Order: sequence, then C-alpha cells, then structure tokens
Amino acid sequence: MQKYIVGTHSIDQLYMRIKKCIKLRVPGSIVYARTRYGKTYACRYVASALKSDFPNIVTFTFSCHKRKVPSESAFFTNLLFAIGHAESEKGTAPRKRIRLINTLILQLAKSRQNILVVFADEAQKLELDEYEWLREVHDELERRGYRMITFLVGQPQLKNQKTSLKEARQTQIVGRFMIDDIEFRGVCSAEEAASCLLGYDDTCYPADSDWSFTRFFLPLAWSRGVRLSPQAGVLWQQFEDAHREGGYRTTVEVPMTYFARTVEIALTDLCQDSKDFQFTPVLWKKAIEESRFSLAEEELLLDMDPDNAS
Repeated sequence: MQKYIVGTHSIDQLYMRIKKCIKLRVPGSIVYARTRYGKTYACRYVASALKSDFPNIVTFTFSCHKRKVPSESAFFTNLLFAIGHAESEKGTAPRKRIRLINTLILQLAKSRQNILVVFADEAQKLELDEYEWLREVHDELERRGYRMITFLVGQPQLKNQKTSLKEARQTQIVGRFMIDDIEFRGVCSAEEAASCLLGYDDTCYPADSDWSFTRFFLPLAWSRGVRLSPQAGVLWQQFEDAHREGGYRTTVEVPMTYFARTVEIALTDLCQDSKDFQFTPVLWKKAIEESRFSLAEEELLLDMDPDNAS
C-alpha cells in the first residue's frame, strides 16, 4: 500500500492554488509544510492531476540535494535525470545545460503548449548558485517563447530563505521563483478526515476496476455496506483524545503521513474481515497508537514552537 495516493481536502486546496498560479502565469511559488506532512506525495498527485485540466502540459519534478560545494555539472545531471534523458551524465556543465534546454524545447513544441511546470522537492536545500543555474534555464526558455512556472516544495525554512534573499536584494531569484506562498496543511477536522477516508472508499486500483482500497481489504464487510468515511467522527475523536492526553494546548493537526499510516494499520493489521465486522473506537485508538502519532506530534510541536508543548 505504500505507493498509493488518495485525494484529500488539503491536496484539493493545494491543487486549486497551483492551478490558479498556472492560469495567472505566476512564475514561481513556495509550497511549504513541516516534515512528514505529505507534501511530496501531494505534489506528485497534483502533477498528475494537472494533465486533466491542461492536456499535454509538460511537467517534471526534481529532488534537491545538499552538497558541501554546489556543482553546476551535478545540478544539470540531476535535472536531465529528472526529465528522463538517457545521457544525463555525459559532457561538461555547459553542454548538459544546452542538452536540458533543447530537450525541454522539443517536449514543449510537441505538446503545442508554451508552459513548463517544474516541482523542486526539498527546495530548502538549494543554494544561491543553484538558483542562478535554474534561472538560466528559466530565462533561456522565456527567450524562446516558453513560460517556466516553478513550485519550490519544502519545509518552512523556505520562507526564511525568501526573506533573506529579499534583504540581500536577490530580486532576480525572488521574482522568478518565490512570488506566492502556499502552506500545505495536515488533516485539521472530522470533515477533512471524512474527505480522506472517502478516498479509500472511492479510489480504485487498478483505476479501471471496481476494487477500492476499502473493498480490497474488507470484501465481506464491504458487501454488507461497511465503509471508512462514516468512521471520520470516531477516528477524529481518537486523534483529539491522543492530542489531549499529550497535554498540548494547540488544536489538532494530523500530518497526512500519520493519518495514512493509521488507516493502513487498521486495514492491514487490525481489521478481521467478515460480514459481521464493525469498526470500533478501540480499534482506531490502537491504530493511532501503533502509528506513533503521539511520539511524532511531540517532535513536530517542539519544532514549530517550544512554548506550545507540555
């Protein structure tokens, strides 16, 4: 189950923001969330979903890597690898840059669209030199009549980096890659939990089959009408109880990683399928405990604001 992605309220909100940025031709935006909030998987979902609203749109995602000394050659090798080029490691840095741009132009010409959408994952690792190299690609495509729209996906440090770049008057970076700020949230309410659970009830795999995730794991209970989405209130109450037992003064926000892990544990380890099967609060409480949500919450809240933790 580890490779699946289901639509959620947070992902839907993110998709609407990204789609608006593309329609308005906003050249670059920050998408940020704390670690384990599921932003990487959310952007994969968004990149796939964009093809429905923008047929033949050209997109690619590359992962950013922290290096002691930024390497232009390694940077363009990484981008060539991300677009699936067979010769990503051959040649000097300038030749790799030219190869990358030419390949992108061919893809864009074939698509008959003038928009390239790029997702840079773990973008807080980018150094100033790497932003400059990415700017070279952006500017060259623009000279050829194409618009590159970039989404920097990473942790909240991205906002601090934007502030530092503005103070350093690096407007050529901020103006191209950091115009808009988009926060990706976790699951924040029973209603949002219901939206997530509905994804397990409705999302089928393979896509052209009738087998949703819930039906696959609970075929007998499913045949009797058992679904996950009506469990949202009970499940959310258990998350709230776990949060309250930790003594935290903040409102509950469950990172998607731990929400999904809780559902996975329930379906794969705790549920015993039968025509008489029913979900119970005890089952959800145990699934939350085994997901290690409470342990992770302490670290997440301390990282956000030490004064919020008990």
